[in-house]
Amino acid sequence: MRVIDSHVHFPEDHLIDDGSHSRAGASGSPAGGNPAGGSPAGGNPAAEVHAAGTGYTSGPSVDRKAHPWIETEKIRWAAAWRNPAPRKVSWPEGERLWRAEVEAREWLKSVVFVTTGSNDDASALVARNPGIFMGYAHHDPLLPDAAERLERALGPQAQGQGGLRGYKILGPAIDRRLDDPSFYPLWEIAQAHGVPVLIHFGIMGGAGGIANHVNINPIIIHDVAKRFPHMPIIIPHFGCGYVFETLNLCWACPNVFVDTSGSNQWMRWMPYPIDLAALFRKYRETVGASRIIFGTDSSWFPRGFAEAYLDDQVREMYDTGYSADEVDAVLYRNIAALLKVK
Repeated sequence: MRVIDSHVHFPEDHLIDDGSHSRAGASGSPAGGNPAGGSPAGGNPAAEVHAAGTGYTSGPSVDRKAHPWIETEKIRWAAAWRNPAPRKVSWPEGERLWRAEVEAREWLKSVVFVTTGSNDDASALVARNPGIFMGYAHHDPLLPDAAERLERALGPQAQGQGGLRGYKILGPAIDRRLDDPSFYPLWEIAQAHGVPVLIHFGIMGGAGGIANHVNINPIIIHDVAKRFPHMPIIIPHFGCGYVFETLNLCWACPNVFVDTSGSNQWMRWMPYPIDLAALFRKYRETVGASRIIFGTDSSWFPRGFAEAYLDDQVREMYDTGYSADEVDAVLYRNIAALLKVK
């Protein structure tokens, strides 16, 4: 078995680069914000479902501490997966721990950090850990220089640029329709570089999070996918509740992929019974195994790499009839091709 985890968050408080900070330094110490070595890591399992209020959204949120049910749901989720209590780690420790996670598993070839806190942080991590870490740009697409930032982030490190391999954004955190022409410069740059754009759709923040937003349904990206057919678009978490719409999108747009990341606890909220086996079967029947990409949504420590998610998904693939070649495609080859892994 060989695996690339296509969906990992560096254990950091800020999931999105809003243009206000960067911790990257030549030695791996933070360059700004908190004192060197004292950067509090996220240590927050809510990152796995993108906690409301940690991105660039201006939408409404709730006081989670005022609603005992929300805390009960968090405890229930942690107990179901036997997750240890998260702890804070410094920036250098987070880098060391994640490198150790990869090196401890011969079959885990690389992890892709879809968020780290800033594009500069992601570039520095990749530069210090070639082959072990890959990274995505993840700055706010509403920044006035968003296109220029993306161009710099995706350029080769040999020329003093970022060396990143994709662009991650949170749909329900952007208060503008994703098919708005003002985003075309971003899509043009991504297409020119041939890199994937990973867009979170569906509920954001788990219990008490955002469930209604102009960009919550992945079908919003349909016209963009048609207009930019050579820009791969990855929809994480099997569509995060929008299975019908994601299947339709994949059927209509050959450049749309789906990733498997996270606990996929959204399956509990569906109005009809659904499980991992059904998801793997239906996506394979619709678009084939070549457009399904493995991820875990791992982030914090001491859990580290969420191997339980891998075990569940591999078992379900084999139980639903995937061949060994198809399993290898999902776990490794599909994302390796998109990220041009040699």
